[in-house]
Amino acid sequence: MADSLTESFRVDLGCDAGTAARLAALARSRVLGIGGTDEDTDEDLVQRLRDPRIFGEFVVPLLADREIADGLQAVLAERVFDLLPLPRSEGDVILVEVRAPRQLLSIARHLSDAGGLTVLHVMHLVYAIFLDRGIVASATHDERSAVLRAVLEQTGASSALRALYAAMHLAAVPEPEAYREFRAILRREGDHGMKADLARATIAGDGGTSDLLRIARDEQLVAADWTDPSSPEVVANIPRLPPRLRALGRRWLAKTA
Repeated sequence: MADSLTESFRVDLGCDAGTAARLAALARSRVLGIGGTDEDTDEDLVQRLRDPRIFGEFVVPLLADREIADGLQAVLAERVFDLLPLPRSEGDVILVEVRAPRQLLSIARHLSDAGGLTVLHVMHLVYAIFLDRGIVASATHDERSAVLRAVLEQTGASSALRALYAAMHLAAVPEPEAYREFRAILRREGDHGMKADLARATIAGDGGTSDLLRIARDEQLVAADWTDPSSPEVVANIPRLPPRLRALGRRWLAKTA
């Protein structure tokens, strides 16, 4: 009979017993360095690996391991997103305790490169980065730029939601990088609505806070009674766009008026 850790991998990932046993052995050797202790039982590891932060850190090295089959890598990446929460009601985003792994964009890029990034992944990314813009800031330039492009190309998601993701990205990276990325976004073919939402936010005197707060309310990321852009909770949770983007946004809006 399989041990509990092997069985959890078999059931959660839908893999065969041999693959599950191999993953269990890897978990026993690696989770200690992520957040476990040398006193953890297999049952303890099962519980730890249901935390998306720990499971995500466990998965990232496996996505670059040539001995792990592509299909299994995709399943592992999907499992990270499956463990992430989404708000069940307005205001959940402020209360939720479970956070995403800091290397979430590395995992998202793996899915994107394999053609597997979906609208649901975009929703998870927006929610996770709304909670923690450090996810963008700590990613490599190539990772975050590739995921930004993939999110903008996911037209199944609303233009406002993609504009909010782009705004959070632009607010989290160094200003010169934000300028280059915003210029590239405005030069994209089509998607006028998303670009208009983003451009209007860049020219606002409050750094786009009011516009982005409206989008966050519409997408139920914050409570409906969050209406004052100067309130402490809004200042703490809604990004402000870099002033250097204002001229680009103003020129694009004038040209497309």
